[in-house]
Amino acid sequence: MRIPFLGKRQRGAAAPVNTFKDWIGSIFFAAIAATLIRWMIISLYVIPSGSMESTLLSGDFVLVSKLHYGARTPATPLQIPLSHQTILGTKIPSYLDWIQLPQYRLPGLVKIKRNDIIVFNTPVDLDRPVDLREYWIKRCIALPGDLIRISHKQVYVNDQLIDKCNSIQYRYFIKTKRPLNNAFFEKNSFRNPVISTTPSREGYTVYATPEKVSQLTTVLPSYVQSVEPIEDAVGIFNPSIYPFSPAFSWTKDNFGPIVVPQKGTTIQMNEENIALYGHFIKRFEGKKDVQFTRNECWINGQQIHTYTFLRNYYFVMGDNRDQSSDSRFIGFIPEDHIVGKAVMVLFSSDRSKSFFGGMRWNRLLHTIN
Repeated sequence: MRIPFLGKRQRGAAAPVNTFKDWIGSIFFAAIAATLIRWMIISLYVIPSGSMESTLLSGDFVLVSKLHYGARTPATPLQIPLSHQTILGTKIPSYLDWIQLPQYRLPGLVKIKRNDIIVFNTPVDLDRPVDLREYWIKRCIALPGDLIRISHKQVYVNDQLIDKCNSIQYRYFIKTKRPLNNAFFEKNSFRNPVISTTPSREGYTVYATPEKVSQLTTVLPSYVQSVEPIEDAVGIFNPSIYPFSPAFSWTKDNFGPIVVPQKGTTIQMNEENIALYGHFIKRFEGKKDVQFTRNECWINGQQIHTYTFLRNYYFVMGDNRDQSSDSRFIGFIPEDHIVGKAVMVLFSSDRSKSFFGGMRWNRLLHTIN
């Protein structure tokens, strides 16, 4: 007796069901694998602003290694995989903060070094858990225990002028002999020049490296009359500059001296140190009941006269020094906020243009220094 052909069709009909199950299983496995890779090994971030020009440009897609300094264990386990703060394309939170776990760091390949470009969770976004605060990227300038000061834009660490990076940008005023068009600035890679129309000071404000502005005066003498650095006035209190105290009339161009807190270091709790370090002792040292007067510190209802730091901190700055919100404005970066080291620009696209139309092919797989 011949086997009916219908039976073969019935056996074949089950295939789509199995295929669907396999497809769901593959997606689930891929999501778990991608989450583990993003948590432990490497992740991708896009640069949103020009604070790191000319090292990193707005629209750069940067690979950040978690292996270098060691991955952090999750502090907020109740969140949608591969999300950060909100569900993609919405303003709906992608996490629940009902459970907060203690955070630890796995062993890393290296220690954080001066001049490393690091990604970290900003310490000013206090309404969210540490691992869900906004990501910022800056250059590490000073390590725990370092003495840092800035004098007329020049950065000194432990009284030594740090090596000048060729990509560091400052703000300059270009006094010109004649008006310049957009083609001039595009040709010389000056982004977003600002025109000054003051009769006694006609020209352009630009952000550029010292090397680039020196070329203007030597290569283009028929266009450029002079180039002058623009520096903030000294001695005028700026409430946006850390430590936000009238006792320290620091500016972003003349800052410090100040010692970066180091784990195990003990300081006197006097008026000066309370102004300099009180905010971080209260917010980031894990103390629950911290109160300050102008020259007194109280922890858990008991006055203390000295304090020993429980964590390491770092001082960071953007390479576009006059257009960067960094440690001069927000203070130190706690070690547990540091995510990883930026190692490579995977690809880059000019955000003012379409994605493919603005592709910067010269930055494809560009190593970060």
